[in-house]
Parts: sequence; C-alpha cells; structure tokens
Amino acid sequence: MLLLLLLGSLTIVFYIWQRRTLSFWERHGVKYIRPFPVVGCTREFLTAKVPFFEQIQKFHEAPGFENEPFVGVYMTHRPALVIRDLELIKTVMIKKFQYFNNRVLQTDPHNDALGYKNLFFARSPGWRELRTKISPVFTSGKIKQMYPLMVKIGKNLQDSAERLGSGTEVQVKDLCSRFTTDLIATIAFGVEANALQDAKSEFFYHNRAIFSLTLSRGIDFAIIFMIPALASLARVKLFSRETTKFIRSSVNYVLKERERTGEKRNDLIDILLALKREAAANPGKMSKEVDLDYLVAQAAVFQTAGFETSASTMTMTLYELAKNEALQDRLRQEIVDFFGDEDHISYERIQEMPYLSQVVNETLRKYPIVGYIERECSQPAEGERFTLEPFHNMELPHGMSIYMSTVAVHRDPQYWPDPEKYDPERFNSSNRDNLNMDAYMPFGVGPRNCIGMRLGLLQSKLGLVHILRNHRFHTCDKTIKKIEWAPTSPVMASKRDIILRVEKVSGKKDFGQK
Repeated sequence: MLLLLLLGSLTIVFYIWQRRTLSFWERHGVKYIRPFPVVGCTREFLTAKVPFFEQIQKFHEAPGFENEPFVGVYMTHRPALVIRDLELIKTVMIKKFQYFNNRVLQTDPHNDALGYKNLFFARSPGWRELRTKISPVFTSGKIKQMYPLMVKIGKNLQDSAERLGSGTEVQVKDLCSRFTTDLIATIAFGVEANALQDAKSEFFYHNRAIFSLTLSRGIDFAIIFMIPALASLARVKLFSRETTKFIRSSVNYVLKERERTGEKRNDLIDILLALKREAAANPGKMSKEVDLDYLVAQAAVFQTAGFETSASTMTMTLYELAKNEALQDRLRQEIVDFFGDEDHISYERIQEMPYLSQVVNETLRKYPIVGYIERECSQPAEGERFTLEPFHNMELPHGMSIYMSTVAVHRDPQYWPDPEKYDPERFNSSNRDNLNMDAYMPFGVGPRNCIGMRLGLLQSKLGLVHILRNHRFHTCDKTIKKIEWAPTSPVMASKRDIILRVEKVSGKKDFGQK
C-alpha cells in the first residue's frame, strides 16, 4: 500500500513537472510545435526515423510556421528555439555573437579528453585563444606550402581510379574517403596512411569507425547533440576507446619524432609543438591545460572533420554529375582546358576554375554536410541581456539551445528557385549578384565557423579534378534513385551505398560516349 502511494505521488509530481516544463513557450507567448510527453518534439529522431539535422529541418519547415521568425520546440523536456529569419540568424551568429559563443554540443570532460578538449567542443573563453593559436595552419600561405603534398595524394587517387578498370561499379564514398584519409594524414601528421593502396589501412579503419552507423554510436551522438547535460552521467565519448588509443599513440609518435629530428613541415604538428613549447616556457595554468591529450585532441578533430566533410562533398558531387552527365562533361572540358595533359595541377590554376567552383558550391548548397548550426545562449550576470527584439520582447534564458537549419535555408524557394534541382549556374558570375548570400552557410557563420573551410574546399576540388580528368561516372542499376539519410549519423550520410559505374576517358573525343 505504501509503495503504491509512493508511486502514485511520484507520478503526480512527474506529471505536474512535465506539464510545467512543456508549457514554457506557451507561457512566453511564442508559437511552438506541440510536444509529446517524455520525448518532446524529437520523437522521430529518438526512434531513429530521421537523423538529427533532418529533425531540425522538419522543425523549420513545419506547416503553419512559414511566416514565423522562430519556432519554439522541446528537445525531450528542454525548451529550445529554431530560428528561421535570416536577419535574426545573422544577429545571433555575428552581431550579438558575445551571447552565443558556445556550442550546445558537449562530451564527458572526465572520461573523454579528446572530445572535450578539442577546438570544436571547446567552450568560452578558452576556444578563442585556442582558435587563434591553431588558425595559422589554415591560412592561404600555409595551405599553399602544403599543396605539393596534396597533389601527390591527388595523383594516387587518379592511379586508384585507373586500377579499377573501365566499366567497374565503384562504391564512391569509400574511394573518396580513402583519398581524404591519405591527404589529412600527410598534411596534418606527416605520415602515410596508404588508404588508397591498402584496403585494411589502420588510419582509414579508425576514421570510418568514428562515423559508423551503429545503434550504440547513434545513442552517443544523440546525447552529445541533443541532451549534452547527460554526457557526464552517461560517460559519452566522441571517440571509442580503440580509436582514442590509436590516435593518441599515432600523434605522440609523430610529436616525439619531430622533436628528435627537428624537422619542420609547416603543418598542424608544428603548431602543436609550438603550443607545447609555449606551455613549458610559461608554467602555471597553461602548462596544466596543454598536456598530451590537449595536443592530441586538436589533431583528432582535424583528422576526423577533414576526412568526412570533404569525402561527402566529393561523393555527392559525383552522384549529381553522374545523373547530369552534360554538367559532368562541361566540368571535364574545363579541366582539359586548364591543364590538358600537364602532369602537375597548380595551386593558382585550380583556384581560377570558375565552373569547378560553381559545381562545388552547388553541392554544398544542396548537401551542406552537417545540415544545421547550433549555439548556446550565454546571458551575463549583469548588464544588457539578449532578447528576441524586434520580433518579441522575450529574454532568452541562460543556457538555452538555439538551432538553425542550413538544409532548410539552402532549399527554401524564397532564396533558391527550384531548390531541388542541381544547378551550378546559380553561382555563375552573372547570377551571383542576384543571390542572397546570407542564405548560403555550408561552413557555418560568424567567428566560430569552420576553421578548415579553405582547406576543405581545396581538398574537394583537387580530388574532383584528378578523378574526373580521365574518368567519367555513370549511374547504373545499383545506383540509388533517391537519397535516404542514415538516421544514426551525425552528418548528412546516405543510408545506402552510392554506387556508380566508372569509365576511362582518353581525351576530348571520348566525351560524348556513353
């Protein structure tokens, strides 16, 4: 009897708490999507029907909110805001960035040093200093110095395509991921991953494991992305124990070798060694923060982010070009016009290719790999606080999660006519002046945008030039007609393999052959 009474009391308390919690937006007069008990507005994501970016996209595109600047939602029991208005997005991401300089995402600070300490997850005020110290490796000058190493990997990709043989049906994401694995391993760590040559490359295995689409990884990512307050309790890690061990030992080995030999390569490892020396010269707080895991964490996020984003961009580009072969032939013609039979793809010339830029820009419009942007509101204890003016006089609570759907904005016919059509002409020189570029944000917006944007674009372009100059990609019977997104992936990843047929092209005269 006492147990029943206790359970009944707890049920009543939970009901009252849930009702109070799930009435937040109604009490503040903000239009909201009606939540369900326990799961809030995220039932489709929590039941693995859609990935997280698509859940945010559905919030943005929910019927009845077309003219609203923002939408109130509930991430399980937590109220959150999805911003739809471009001017308000710019306010949050740039003009009033001081209130939104932290990400929502968090990992376990006690058990996931590589996740918690890296630049992507770093919190204010430490993130700004860390970004300032790491950013030199991503400048145009440094990238140009690394470019010869990148070209070598590009040639390896071209050779790999040659070995496939004409008429081979190829899993495109696997090929592109091996290219980006080799490239990042070379320019970041000065090591050869040999993913293009070795089917069992250890570097490639661990890179792929981070984005593996298992149920357990899906739960980890759900907590990191949506319920970060549970990260410590659930002991969630960005990297598995096996992958953490591999990355830590690999980076530690390279660091020691560089210190022993004194070799300089103007790469990420040189930056990390400089951080280590600076910490040693300034004992105290900095020396405690800059331990081995701090250094390894920066290398780890560089490795994984560079691996997945560029590989996905290349994959989706080849998929679209295989479905639109006239566009593919036009790009190949530009490659021939710029380079002909030259063995070397020069840094300056690849930057000058207008149609290549249009193609990559259009891929990133239709498939912005992460798919959304998130920030956490940080209200000051004293002084002016952030409100939703001029749309609403509400003062956002400290710690509230803010989301913006990149996919929804990129596919909004208000900004992009016929948005489902893959059309690189949107970005040609005459049309570009008519575009609202505030509606284009594949690398994020503001001071915490993607630090590796330049490198990522160059990596994708270089790979496409090397693989398309002598090869044509066709659809085949195994090519999926419509992309379905993997529900447990943290990025836009196809649920099924994208398989295309590759044909050798020997010159201009072959362009019209099928």
